[in-house]
Amino acid sequence: MGIPSEDKEEGTGLLNDIDKTSQDSGILVNGSGSENPHRRRFLILVPILLLSLTTNIITLSIIVSNPKHYQRPSKYANLHLTHTEPYVLLTDYSSHNTTLADNLWHSINIDSGVVALPDSFAASHDLRTAQRFPWDTSKGIYILHGFHNLHCLKIIYISLFEFRTGQEQSRTWHHIAHCLDALRRQMLCDADDTPRATDRRAEVVSGVGQHRVCRDWGALENWAKAHTACYKRPEKPEDEVGLKRFMHCPEGSGYVVDEGYMPTEEILVGLPEESIATGVAGEV
Repeated sequence: MGIPSEDKEEGTGLLNDIDKTSQDSGILVNGSGSENPHRRRFLILVPILLLSLTTNIITLSIIVSNPKHYQRPSKYANLHLTHTEPYVLLTDYSSHNTTLADNLWHSINIDSGVVALPDSFAASHDLRTAQRFPWDTSKGIYILHGFHNLHCLKIIYISLFEFRTGQEQSRTWHHIAHCLDALRRQMLCDADDTPRATDRRAEVVSGVGQHRVCRDWGALENWAKAHTACYKRPEKPEDEVGLKRFMHCPEGSGYVVDEGYMPTEEILVGLPEESIATGVAGEV
């Protein structure tokens, strides 16, 4: 006896529903019960994506709440903010032991701040090309700004030291004024907005108990030495002038010093106010 047509249609419809449900749920119709591989991958990816999203949200909230600690590294030497230091009233450089302070200030050495950088580095970092480095003319001679400022502080201190001890001034007023102005302009450029707390004290002091976030000066020195320009300033400027100051290449630098080298440029400059080509010692 045949099945009525309505039952056939109903049976067929029910079977189709089962097939559709089986496909949607990822269960095979053959009853094997094995999962669809696409569903398995989906179930694995969901918790990974949720974990990644949560991590990004936490990281972003930390950066927003502590922006100073997540600033971009410096443009040229790739320096990061690495440590904090307190604002203090006195250090050895301002010690009441003037002998100690004098020795520290006079021992500041900025020779490594004169560097030789490839023209390719200059181009990729939006630097203008500089005078040629004599032992590799594909490089230019630069002085790192932080070292220049330290140089200025040193000669200002020396001028004050000479005044305090009744010695003749070894630097001209023009050079001292230049350095004071350079430091003034740097302060205006930095526009440091840190509020330093005041206290009721006999000393003129502020910021006690506060800290600032700093880069590592030692890391900058290491970067500078890795790009050495073989520069060395003698104790007495008249002892070595001009090109001779660039003949102090460290072992392993790979540079070959040519004492007969003749500059192709009209003027080469080592530090501010120092001419190499003319052989005239400037005030450095």
